[in-house]
Amino acid sequence: MAKREIPEINAGSMADIAFLLLLFFLVTTTMDKDQAYIRNIPKKIDVPLDQTKVQERDILAIRANNQNQLMVRGQVFSDPSKISDFVLKFYQTNEKDNDVTNNFPMYSTTTLALCDQNMANLDRQIEEAEAVGNEKMTEFFLASYDEWNKKKNAIKLYGKSQIRELSVQAHIRIEVQEATAYSIFTQIHNEIEEALFELRDKECMRLFNESYGLLKRRFAQDSDPQDKAKIDLLEILYPGRIIEITPKN
Repeated sequence: MAKREIPEINAGSMADIAFLLLLFFLVTTTMDKDQAYIRNIPKKIDVPLDQTKVQERDILAIRANNQNQLMVRGQVFSDPSKISDFVLKFYQTNEKDNDVTNNFPMYSTTTLALCDQNMANLDRQIEEAEAVGNEKMTEFFLASYDEWNKKKNAIKLYGKSQIRELSVQAHIRIEVQEATAYSIFTQIHNEIEEALFELRDKECMRLFNESYGLLKRRFAQDSDPQDKAKIDLLEILYPGRIIEITPKN
């Protein structure tokens, strides 16, 4: 009996299949992006501002010298990981009730009525600035109007007629020297971000029953206006005002 020849397999289309698979994986695969410090830098507007002296209680000064030694409000910090605890204290000490005897920022109450009043005043100022063609002042008043409108929407979302706000002058001031190690500089920022995240996350869970991290990730993907309103509220309640002083020798 004659042997039957085994037919050859046609591999001519294998290259096309491999190419299609490669293309599929390239299109569907997502890659992690490097994380960095993302800050919303306000646009510079040259307008005359009142030179109000900032009170000591409103400044959380964090300094690092050329020996990488840390000092927070004049107190030496041998353990940088404790900075976040002090940041929490800076925000929370007077959050419920103001105490004039301590050295921490005071809180004020912002109401819907106050928002409406300030927005009405700004409407008039915008019209006056536009009438004389003062573009810089018009831009300044428009930015202020947007801020008060954001606060008004935040109060409505908060579900009450008012919210308590940290002093508008309260801020964290970072001062390093040119010889300060970059690792120390980044650790300072990490500690600040950790404290702010903890504050916002706790309030986000209380108000919306979800984590702040989940809210931010979802907004980064779909830019839902409702999520943006929630983020605005949390940032008004716990603002991240950070000033970096030019490094010194």
